[in-house]
Amino acid sequence: MRLSLVALGCLCLTAAVTAEVLFEEKFDAGWDKRWQESSWKKSDGSAGKFTHTAGKWYGDEEADKGIQTGPDSKYFALYSELKKPYTNQGKELIVQVSGRGGNAADACWWPH
Repeated sequence: MRLSLVALGCLCLTAAVTAEVLFEEKFDAGWDKRWQESSWKKSDGSAGKFTHTAGKWYGDEEADKGIQTGPDSKYFALYSELKKPYTNQGKELIVQVSGRGGNAADACWWPH
């Protein structure tokens, strides 16, 4: 009986913390086929370019590659589609972003 209650408690806890991943990107090879550059700010020349690099500090150069913004004082925008439609009506949507900056100017970014 006691083992059954422990198993039931573990099952309830597992169900409470289960989440569906709607979108995940590791920016590995082929990232540029999955993402589109926005045309925003291109017409006035203030749009920057992304490069695929491990940056200055990495453990494994290939495994640690991601995208990096180009010249300072530019605007950067990319977009990619979800694989299936999603609505967060009646539930929370949590967005997690990971990034690292090479200098103080890089620290001022925010996903929109």
